[in-house]
Amino acid sequence: MRAFLVPLVLLICHLGEAKNIQSEHESSDLQTSEVEKLQRENHSLYSPAFTERPKVAFSTSLGKTGHQGPFNTATTVVYKYIFTNTGDHYNQTTGIFTAPVRGVYHFSFTMGDFLETTMGLSLFKNEQQIIHSGEVGDHRQFRYASNAVILQLEVRDVIFMQLPANYRIYDDSNHRNTFTGILLFPV
Repeated sequence: MRAFLVPLVLLICHLGEAKNIQSEHESSDLQTSEVEKLQRENHSLYSPAFTERPKVAFSTSLGKTGHQGPFNTATTVVYKYIFTNTGDHYNQTTGIFTAPVRGVYHFSFTMGDFLETTMGLSLFKNEQQIIHSGEVGDHRQFRYASNAVILQLEVRDVIFMQLPANYRIYDDSNHRNTFTGILLFPV
């Protein structure tokens, strides 16, 4: 009987190994499937739809030496010095940025002046004032103020900076007054 059991045990062990080989093959197929899935996901990150998003960014300064203002009425500030204007959506003739796509944008501005009166700027979206920064006083020292905001814009919304009536700002070759905007992502 022992002679019969040994071949039977060997046969059972061999069948078990064959089953394990099949399981290893199935495991290999699963791993290959997972790798292919990750490769597809990775490829989608570098697909034209992802990498060819609109590129919109501008960074400017007054590019003017000396004071701007004070004026009797509020005035749109025109930043003439262009550090960058990717997409050409900031108009250096009018001082107005026009949104080319619906999306979420970040805007910031910094101003400076040898404070003897009132310094300040307001950021407008279309005709609505969104944020304002400024300082009042006769410090006779150079002072800075800045502000930033993230806004969702629709196509053709406009953003511009306004110098309020009776306010002034100052710029020189150090580019003390800047206005910057960038598309964070389209929506």
